[in-house]
Amino acid sequence: MTNAAPPPINAALWDRLRATFARVIAAIGAPAAIALLNLSTRSTRLSIVRQLSMLESLVRKLLFAEIAALTPTAEHGPRIIHVPLRPGLIMVNPPRKRQRRASRPLDVAHPETWSATFALALPRDPHLVSDRNAPRIRALWGANPRPAEPPPHVAGRRDRGPAPYRIARRFEALRRVLNDPSPHVRRLASAQHRALKRSPNIVSRYALIGPRTSGYDPADLRLPLDIMSAALTARRKLCDSS
Repeated sequence: MTNAAPPPINAALWDRLRATFARVIAAIGAPAAIALLNLSTRSTRLSIVRQLSMLESLVRKLLFAEIAALTPTAEHGPRIIHVPLRPGLIMVNPPRKRQRRASRPLDVAHPETWSATFALALPRDPHLVSDRNAPRIRALWGANPRPAEPPPHVAGRRDRGPAPYRIARRFEALRRVLNDPSPHVRRLASAQHRALKRSPNIVSRYALIGPRTSGYDPADLRLPLDIMSAALTARRKLCDSS
């Protein structure tokens, strides 16, 4: 028997966001229908991507707002239990060899079978310099051999399917988040915890990121403002507790 996930702290906002998603899907089509669309014209593709980016941005902010409920307080913080081991006892778990899964043919008619993971899109640290672009420091004594050339850049990325399918897969990922936000809240909290080690201001920046292309829902014009307010409230709490 598994414990049910606690209800989200912004349940009313999640309901409004689900209603907005339903209106967008009613106007554009379900993910299975989007995968079969002809998006050769730029205006049609831009219109769909604008609504998609708006929904993804609102979902990320609302997931961020839910993280505040996971922040431990002084009374209800995590407990650390020390389990002593017997002297001389060494527990070794040999790593298991990962088996490669055979690729399944794409079933366009059943989006629930797609590999669709919602992109959290954490911001990059603008001050972080990769090793490839870092300055080289040479010794003033001895030989200075020429540094090894970086490996050649592989042109193009692995094929992820045609553009309509890639857009439809993002809509399917949104649908899964809206159906059950809890695991995605935990995933975002874990990703931000790791990112904080590299960039201390990752939390404050995440709440302020907006979509690249703007869209809106005429039936609920206040939804972006209310979600932004919830994200800023969580940002204040998280920054104060850090």
